[in-house]
Amino acid sequence: MQALPTLDVIIPCYNAKETLIRAVGSVLSQVNVAKIILVNDGSTDDTARLIDTLATKYANILALHLPKNGGVAMARNWGVMHSTADLVAFLDADDAYEAQALSVVPSVFAFLPSLSLLRLKLVASGLATRYAQHDDFEKVWDIVQMTGAGNTVFRRNVFLLCGGFPTDSLFRTFGGEDGALGIALANTTQVGTLFEPNHQGVIHYCREGMHAQRLLDAYLFDKHDDAITETHLQYANQVTQRIMENIRCIAPVIDEKNIGRKPILIEYAV
Repeated sequence: MQALPTLDVIIPCYNAKETLIRAVGSVLSQVNVAKIILVNDGSTDDTARLIDTLATKYANILALHLPKNGGVAMARNWGVMHSTADLVAFLDADDAYEAQALSVVPSVFAFLPSLSLLRLKLVASGLATRYAQHDDFEKVWDIVQMTGAGNTVFRRNVFLLCGGFPTDSLFRTFGGEDGALGIALANTTQVGTLFEPNHQGVIHYCREGMHAQRLLDAYLFDKHDDAITETHLQYANQVTQRIMENIRCIAPVIDEKNIGRKPILIEYAV
């Protein structure tokens, strides 16, 4: 019987001392996580000391420290570089897994070898009434679930092929690197979702100023961030296209049937 894929969980940490214990505890309660990788992204609070303490206490926790704040995309990518698992899941430091949220994940990937990315259900906790009671909330929340990073599980080799989360300065300012990568994969590969009510997922602890707020405001109330221009949107789309090209360009290589050593014969003009 073939072994199930291995799974690591990566948590980027920036000034996360108030919520990190909750997030880590939710991962420790899962049954099939090989390693928990905590990446301190240049925090200015006690996060660095906290993740070192956790790594000392638990053998399966790895503490990493970036020398300065590089942004969440860089922190996630750095965590992946220290993983050797088949699958990498990302959890935000202020969120938490529901019980057994990851229990079926390795089996899903094992039975669906063409799957590049699996998205878990995102369960809103403490969401403002103006969003939760809006008639179109469920439709827009589905977009949130399909574009964020904190509910994702990637095949690590596919993630690396894509170049990881894009670290362009645009995304450092406005966010959206998770959307750029997620959209690229959805447009070029098979992406699975576990959004049905019977599935366990990720508890997303909502607050004013959260990243999802910009998307909710735009779709539900036609309220847009004036700082984001058409030029910004075009650039973000170009990044998505760049990732898609990274994926497509490897297809002729891995689909080639005539494999092995091939002498290259070239005639040069005199």
